[in-house]
Amino acid sequence: MDAIDLQAKACPGVATIECYWFENVGIGLPRTLFHRIVVPFAPFDSGISYVSQPESTELVVEWINLGLPDPADLDGVRIATGVTPDVEASIYLGAAHHWVELAELGLIRDGEGYRISCRATVEFENEGVAANESFEFEAVARYVGEVCESDAGSAEG
Repeated sequence: MDAIDLQAKACPGVATIECYWFENVGIGLPRTLFHRIVVPFAPFDSGISYVSQPESTELVVEWINLGLPDPADLDGVRIATGVTPDVEASIYLGAAHHWVELAELGLIRDGEGYRISCRATVEFENEGVAANESFEFEAVARYVGEVCESDAGSAEG
């Protein structure tokens, strides 16, 4: 199976970090504060012949349940799939949605924002797009705070 080679091609832009409230009474989820991190990447040639090039994509890490007393104080936070409750991460590429297994995504305060360091595996094989790939990057992020519940969504069940 071909490789995308994200490590060589994907250049992260300025990420955003936000938080939002969500509840789902149907599954017994009380109103909970979650964080979302979105890391955009500069358009690049993915090498996938059946989609227009260059492709644009972003890493979306959401449903991050940190349980912090101050949702804006993210200095030293470490996020990992299977360790951080509820977290999901994905990248859309090659006309398909791909799960991302986060080995670790770390946040360190840097002035008014944060530095992100990320080690992950992108699961391209599940959609038959390419071989799975390890992917590491660093980026800067700005904290934009709480988004409206109506923007983030709420489910009754």
